[in-house]
Amino acid sequence: MKIAFVHDWFKANGGAEKVAGEILDIYAGHDVTVYTLFNKFNEADRNEILKDRVVKTSLMQYIPFVSKIYRYMLPVMPWLMKQFRLKNYDVIISTSHAVAKGIGADPGILNICYCHSPMRYVWDMYDDYVAHHAVGKFFLYKWFIHYIRKWDLKTAANVHYFVANSEHIRKRIRDSYNRDATVIYPPVRTEKFTLNEGPRQDYYLCLGRFVPYKKIDMIVRAFQQMPDKKLVLIGEGYGTQQFTEILQHSNNIEWLGYRKDEEMIKYIQEARACIFAAKEDFGILCVEVQACGTPVLALDYGGYKETVKDGVSGYLFAEQTEEDVIAVVKKLEQHPLTDNNAIRENSLRFSDERFRREFSGFVDNCYKEFYGTAK
Repeated sequence: MKIAFVHDWFKANGGAEKVAGEILDIYAGHDVTVYTLFNKFNEADRNEILKDRVVKTSLMQYIPFVSKIYRYMLPVMPWLMKQFRLKNYDVIISTSHAVAKGIGADPGILNICYCHSPMRYVWDMYDDYVAHHAVGKFFLYKWFIHYIRKWDLKTAANVHYFVANSEHIRKRIRDSYNRDATVIYPPVRTEKFTLNEGPRQDYYLCLGRFVPYKKIDMIVRAFQQMPDKKLVLIGEGYGTQQFTEILQHSNNIEWLGYRKDEEMIKYIQEARACIFAAKEDFGILCVEVQACGTPVLALDYGGYKETVKDGVSGYLFAEQTEEDVIAVVKKLEQHPLTDNNAIRENSLRFSDERFRREFSGFVDNCYKEFYGTAK
């Protein structure tokens, strides 16, 4: 089977990239070509996700410092994605949170989109983007949004089958594109994130990319009001500069920066709990934490509502406020969640083995339905 695999861009090795890598591994024995706007993976990430596969990029690949300025290029991304003009493939599989599903292609090719989210910038997070991002403040942004929304709806019609990464995203696909989708939860490395049944240390952990929507600064401010509680931060990102300033006089907060998986997992395994305050569509890291038997304190939103068993594997809090973070920490202190096996058991619903089985079966069924024959 000849497959065109499409991903928005390869910059950081996050959850979407791990899904991409898992799908590529499923079809390791097939003729697969990867298409993306740009590929700025470091060598380790290339070896893990892309391996030695052929990767074709757009003109963005040749723009100096593109990995730092790509957010400002949103208005031209649809046009660049359309230039690929795919032909002579049996299947197109895209993993998309931005423009990948809009790749130019022969309509006679089976087109499947694994949708992490309809474009947040133009749909449900439009107001947040305008308020907090430099591009959103640009005076022509509203005009661009009108154009991109029309393009987004038009290209959604070219997708034959949508897969959503959660029920939350299934609803958003229906609201944005008036299309239904099949839910296949992302793969979680439950074998790598192993159970710790031993005693925990007395610290809370917050980890992930330091970007505004993760609300890590809000978690920090909450712990500044709880000087008797220790918070450990692991992560980097373009939102890190402010943390140097706000942590100067916070003796109960330790920022470790980036840590490789092995060291990060050890911190997860020994933490009292991990805190997640972002509005996530799924949140792979939250499930990886639970695979270690570590409880989570997570926002009652999106994917967390599907991956956290409230009162068993963690506690959900209602709002992105310092007061709610303080309250949920106190709740855990008063009612600890110590059944580490039950916490890990909840995570196993999202294993990578389960993903491989469900996704490959879905593609096989779509192929048979679309072409009228088994592949």
